[in-house]
Formats: sequence, structure tokens, C-alpha cells
Amino acid sequence: MFLFTTLSCVLAIPFCFANLSDLDSVVVVFRHGDRTPIRPYPTDPYRNRSYWPVDWGMLTNIGKLRQYNLGQYFRQRYPSFLPAIYSEKDIYVRSTDVDRTIMSAASNLAGLYPPVGTDIWNENIAWQPIPIHTLPQHEDPILAAKKPCKKYDFLQKQLFQTAYFRNISHVNHDLYAYLSKYSGQTISDIEKLEYLYSTFQIETWNNFTLPDWAKKVYPQKMEKWAALSFATPTFTEDLARLKTGPFFFELLEYFRNRTETPRNAQYFSPKFMMYSAHDTTIASLLNSMGAFEYHCPPYTATIIFELHRPKENSWYINIFYKNTSEARLIKVKDCSFDCDWQYFQQILSPITINTKQWESECNSLLLFSTILNFYILIGALVVSLIGITVLLLLVRRRARANRNLYSQLPEEEYA
Repeated sequence: MFLFTTLSCVLAIPFCFANLSDLDSVVVVFRHGDRTPIRPYPTDPYRNRSYWPVDWGMLTNIGKLRQYNLGQYFRQRYPSFLPAIYSEKDIYVRSTDVDRTIMSAASNLAGLYPPVGTDIWNENIAWQPIPIHTLPQHEDPILAAKKPCKKYDFLQKQLFQTAYFRNISHVNHDLYAYLSKYSGQTISDIEKLEYLYSTFQIETWNNFTLPDWAKKVYPQKMEKWAALSFATPTFTEDLARLKTGPFFFELLEYFRNRTETPRNAQYFSPKFMMYSAHDTTIASLLNSMGAFEYHCPPYTATIIFELHRPKENSWYINIFYKNTSEARLIKVKDCSFDCDWQYFQQILSPITINTKQWESECNSLLLFSTILNFYILIGALVVSLIGITVLLLLVRRRARANRNLYSQLPEEEYA
């Protein structure tokens, strides 16, 4: 059903720090820090804004601190690889166009690059401004992955009509009805369930007491389905290709540039790429690589891609997932520690697609739908014309028949 049928997992062996001796470049993708609920449910006892320090869906102070600590972790992990003095030639930062992810990137950079030496511009402020690049979400197929794609929407709609997902809806019928009744909003699928689960989770973490009805289903009866919802955006190879393919193309192009461009070239890409994104981003990337163990990615969950070049000039990749205090090695298909660079590209090739191809594939279904709708319209017109013609013929025949009938009037004489 999916590209990588071999179960891939996060290995139990922790790798606290990177092998810096032959490290060439690093790409990190992390979820933002702690936030408030995106939106409270209608019967939520904590739906009043006064209960929360910041507005809905915004980064909290705990979230800022958690990201700051992640930045410090990167500084400790790459002490000699990443110079303490900031340079745009060393690092490039990109975020989705959402306040909490942009603020998370800024908090992370404060931990990664505390000003030292010539970076100190104010003795009283232990911070320095570092550029964070972004793009409107609905124009971004790479990181936000929310640029509209008709083909993707069509395929995902088909997925939810399969026997597997219809059975999930059947199994959860009573749970959906229960949640809908007490939350005051319609819960009809696992995605809506996950949103409610997330709200319960945040309120619990903020020491709010959940209603008794919520305690009966959270977390035990909801957690499994909330975790599954993170896999559905990339549940099949075709979905994975359209959802994460542009990102993996950018990732491979970046590493390819690092392997092929001479170090003394006038322009050379930065050695550290930072992406600030969401739990859905983390889950989709892991699942596309066949390395997602169903769970809800926690705040600051991070995927780390490291490109190495040993002395014998054989490039290799290591991938780590940090969702606790330690980063653990990820196995992608049958490639784990020191995965050959060329082989890694082959593994990802079925789900890698550049943005031009992505646009073409997404629009191909739109064109198909337009043509299909045109023919459906023509067909409907033809059927309508045939129906009108048949009706007119029937009316005409009946009128002729009525003219041919002869009724004798009273008092009429026979000829």
C-alpha cells in the first residue's frame, strides 16, 4: 500500500552529538514550541480568552523557552562545525508564514547564536537579529505544503472512501457521536477528533481540569486515532509525492549542490539549513520516508539530516529524530547508519518531485475535471434536448389523434 513496505523505525541507540570530523552540511526541520489551542470547542469551559496569556494558536512563553533550549542543543551538537559568530554564509532559516513558527525560529536562533565578539551590538541585550525567510502558505508547496493541488484533494477524497477508512468511521461511530454531543461541534472523522484531542492535551498541560465527560475518553480512547490522523496526508505513495515531494526535491538539490560545487566557488550554499514548521510537517516527512511510528509529534520535535564526506570521498547521510531529550537514528527502508548518498537518492526518487512537475500534475487533474465537466454539461444538454423532442412528439401525436376522433353531437343528423 505504501512505498516502503519494510517497517522503518527510530532506533533505540541514542546519538547525542554528531560526528564532526567529516560533517559537511546539516538540514533541521522542527515543530514550533508550545502554543494555545487553535480554537476552543463550543462547550469548552476555558474558551474565554482571559484564561490564556496569549491569543489562540500563538506561541506561549514556555514555547519560546523550549525553542531557545533547542537552539542551545544545536549549539552544543555542532560547536566547531557552526561558528559562534553569525554569518549568512553559514545558515539559512525558513519558516512557514505563521506567527508561532516565525517566533519559534527567532527563539531558536536566540539560543543558537547568542551574540559574542563583534556580534554584540548592545551590552544589555543578549540577542541579535537574524533573517527568517517565509512565503504565504497558499503559495508554498515546499514547507507549508498548503498550495492548492486538485489532484491531491481528489486522491485524498478517494482514500477516505476506501474500505479501511470507512471501517474506521464505522468503528468510531459511537465515539464521534459522544464527542459531538458534549463538545457542541460535529466530530465526524479522525482529523476533527485530533483537533479536539490537541485542545484537551494543551488544557491538561496548562493544569486546567477537563470536564468529566472528556476524562472518560481522553486520552485512552482518542490517542490512537489522533496519531493515525497524522499519517493520512501521506498515506499512499501518490499522496506522499504530492505532499512532501517538493520538500525532498529541495533537500536533495541542496545536498547535491554541496557535493558538486567546489568549495572555492564564488557562491556556495550555507552549511546549515533551518526549517521551522508544524507537527503535520514532521509526521508527513517521516511517513513519506517510511519512518513514522504513529504518534502525535510533540512541540520542538525535530528531524535532522546530516551529509558527511569521509576521506575516501564517498558521501553518506545520517538522519535523526529528536522528540525527547536525545536525537535517535532513523532507519529509512534498509538504509540506517552512514547511508550511502547515491542510494539515499534512489530510495527517495519515487516520492521526489520538483515544483514545476508538481504544478503540472496538480493542474492536470484540474484540466481533466474541466474537460469532464464540459462533456457532462454537453451530455446533459443532449439528454435534455432528446427529452424535449420526445415530449413534443408525444404532444403532437396526441393532438393529431384528438383531431381524428369523431364524437356525435346531440341533435346531429346522420349524413
